[in-house]
Amino acid sequence: MNIANLITIGRIALLPIIIYFIYRESLLFSFIAIVLFSVTVLSDYFDGLVARKRGEVTDVGSFLDPLSDKIVVIGLLLVFLVRGTFWLLPIAIFIFRDFAINGVRSMAAKHDVVIAADMYGKLKTNAQFILIYLLMIKDFLIYDLLQNTFWMDIVNIVIIVFTVLAVVLSLFSMANYCYQYIIKRREVKSSGKKVEKENMIILANRRSRGYHDRYRRRLLRRFAKRRQARILYLPNSKDMFAGIDKVVKRYDHIIIAGGDGSFEGALNYKPFNGKSIGFFPLGAGNAFYSYFYRGKKFEYLRSRFKFKEEKLDVVEIEWEKGKQVTLFAGLGIDAEVARLGKTRTQNGFLDYISASWNALLKSKADYDLSVSIDGTKQFWENCVALAFGKVPYYGYAIRAMIGPIKPHDGNVYGLGVVNRHSAWLNKPLRAWGLVLASLGIVRPPLVYVRGKKIVLTSDVPFPIQAGGEFLGYTTFLKMKVVRKQNVLKI
Repeated sequence: MNIANLITIGRIALLPIIIYFIYRESLLFSFIAIVLFSVTVLSDYFDGLVARKRGEVTDVGSFLDPLSDKIVVIGLLLVFLVRGTFWLLPIAIFIFRDFAINGVRSMAAKHDVVIAADMYGKLKTNAQFILIYLLMIKDFLIYDLLQNTFWMDIVNIVIIVFTVLAVVLSLFSMANYCYQYIIKRREVKSSGKKVEKENMIILANRRSRGYHDRYRRRLLRRFAKRRQARILYLPNSKDMFAGIDKVVKRYDHIIIAGGDGSFEGALNYKPFNGKSIGFFPLGAGNAFYSYFYRGKKFEYLRSRFKFKEEKLDVVEIEWEKGKQVTLFAGLGIDAEVARLGKTRTQNGFLDYISASWNALLKSKADYDLSVSIDGTKQFWENCVALAFGKVPYYGYAIRAMIGPIKPHDGNVYGLGVVNRHSAWLNKPLRAWGLVLASLGIVRPPLVYVRGKKIVLTSDVPFPIQAGGEFLGYTTFLKMKVVRKQNVLKI
């Protein structure tokens, strides 16, 4: 374990020790508490300095850094609240602000909106640190029997000033996050052009799990009636689109009613390349529903909304056994989940949980990859997983964000989980990476990549999946955008 790891662990470990010295209520122990708190504040800066200097990230720090400042600040302020030297209202505002911003980040990730950290948040944290210093200094003065002196009055006034400042900065930060979300959400909504007149056919896959649900079938019929579209049921065969090109020739807009695999099959069917294709959720995962309908509930499909037509890059992947086009894919332990979840269409989410648990216990999660991004080479030692493509949602209830994706800029986007240190934390780090991604926070152990052409090679074969379907194992994988597809979304 390196020095940066020890610093990160030490910051949290010092908190109960500082609280202990505060409660000892003596001049000496009050002074020690001030010194130890100074160590926690300086260690945050020193940890970042060490990481930048050595060009490395910390696995333990990846867990604790997003939360450590909040834990220390709120923990110590609660101590002063219990002792009667601080007020409840500011603490309630600080906690509410953190919950509100996490909620905004969660909604932003759901709607493919990226909100960067703002300066008000950092200023707020600095103001809180100074406020805690002042509260400790007040304790020091009390134990020095100077509580009725001029200095005690000055400290009390400054405490009030910095309390107000920290509260104002918290409210400004919360308001700024909400404002940025609203503005960027509008930008997302304004993309694409409205389809004023639809010439539509719906191709439904009876093999999809959702088709066996009576409500989904009724919803599909309601959707078709609202749009005055014909429903054509696909044959129960391996090549479900065989001969469909003659039927859909006179239609401009095609809705694929099925699961993610059905939509991926449509992408790989060349006669659809010149059409505008959309999606109706009849599958178990429905990552595409989360993307094309921005996370709306199924009931939304009952309404007569207007589609927007937008171009979307289609990614070609090439591996040892061939080529395939896709909108999202992955490798590492994520692909193992797809392999172990072959029966997921039978029980849906429960099958996914079972496959995830089996992957956690049995699958390899430490691959050494040579990565080339537009000719620039990197080496990812101890890579747990990599998700990539043009659609930032995959899985069941888990939505992993792959950064701010521009739908037709010709780039492949990816988000990897790379552990720079001991491999025993790899699988917990994958779970932590999903939490960070769902909140829109791209920081270690997450590694963000973007490029026109991405090539991965490994001495050890690694598992791959595309569109939620397991493809096998390979020692190399190439990814690039090969064409643009017109898609229907809201």
